[in-house]
Amino acid sequence: MTENQLTPEYVHVPRFEAGSAESIEHLESEGFVVIANALTPNEADEALDLTWEYLESLGTGVDRNDVSTWGDDRWPVNVHGGIVPSQGIGHSAAQWFIRSAPAVKTAFAAVWDDDDLLVSFDGMALWRPTDVDPDWATDRGGSWLHIDQHPISRPGLQCVQGAVTLTATTPEIGGNIVVPGSHKWFADIPVRYAERLGRLPEFQDHFRFPTDDPLLQATPPVMAHMEAGDMMLWDSRAAHCSSPGSGATPPTDLAAPELLRVASLVCMMPRSRSNEEVIAHRRAAVEARISTTNWSDRWINADEFEMVLSAGDASKYVLPPVPELNDYQRALVG
Repeated sequence: MTENQLTPEYVHVPRFEAGSAESIEHLESEGFVVIANALTPNEADEALDLTWEYLESLGTGVDRNDVSTWGDDRWPVNVHGGIVPSQGIGHSAAQWFIRSAPAVKTAFAAVWDDDDLLVSFDGMALWRPTDVDPDWATDRGGSWLHIDQHPISRPGLQCVQGAVTLTATTPEIGGNIVVPGSHKWFADIPVRYAERLGRLPEFQDHFRFPTDDPLLQATPPVMAHMEAGDMMLWDSRAAHCSSPGSGATPPTDLAAPELLRVASLVCMMPRSRSNEEVIAHRRAAVEARISTTNWSDRWINADEFEMVLSAGDASKYVLPPVPELNDYQRALVG
C-alpha cells in the first residue's frame, strides 16, 4: 500500500457542546469528538499571545515578528508531530490558562462522570511555516498512526486525550487525524499483532500500526475541521496522530509571520486513578516546572524523554516562572 492510500480525508464533523450527552455518544461510537468553543475566540487569541510570550521568554532570542529567529538553535526541542514537550512549557502561563477554561473540564468530567479530576502537564504542537524552512515539516500521518495505550497492561477504557486548537485548521495546513471506530480494534491487538506487540514493553503506551495494515486500508483516517478554540477528544485506544495537509499554504508574510498550527495538549483523568506518590511528584513538578505526558495516574517526566536529552544543552533555556495557581488549578494538580 502506498502512503497516498493513508492520506486522511478532510471532513467537517459535528461539533458538540462541552459535557453534552451527544458529545459522549459520538466519542463512544467513533473514538473521537470535536467540542465547540472550549475557548472563546478572544480566549484563543489570548492563549496564542501567551504562547508567544513563553517562546520569547526562553532566553534564546525567539521573536514572534522575525521568522529568522525561529530556527532549531533557538526553538524549544520538538518531537513527533511538531510537539514541544519540555523546557517548562507544561507550566507556562499559556498552558495553565487553556487547561483552566471551564469548558475544558466540563468536557472531561462528562467523559468520566466525575468532576474530581487531575490534569496533565502536557506541551503544545507548534508548527512553523515550511515554506521558510522545509525541515520544519512534520511526519505525514500515514507513516505513524498509533495508539497511546498498551493493549495488555492497560485493558479497556483508560484515558481520553485532548487537543485545544488556537488556530483554525485547513486542508492545506493539516492537524490531528484519527481512524473512526478504531478504538474497537483494541481488544484484538494482542492476537492480530502478537509479534509486533511482543517487542513493546508493557510499561510503554505507544503502539504503531504497520503502514500496510489492511484495517487502515479498509477504514482510512480522517482529519476533522476545527475552529480556533475547539477541542478534540479522542480515546487513547483509537488509531491517531497528526499530519500536515496538502502543503499548498499561502507564502509566509515575512513582515507578519505566523505559525501554521498552535494546539494545546490537555488531558484530565479522575483523581481516583492516581495515588499519593504520583500526586507528590505532581506537586513538586509545579515548582520545578516539569512537564509530563497525558497520563496523570503515572509519573512520567517529559524532560527526560530521550529525544529531549539528546537534543543538547537544555540549560540555554530560561524556564517560565513558577505558576501562581488559584484553588481551581491547585485542585487539578492534586
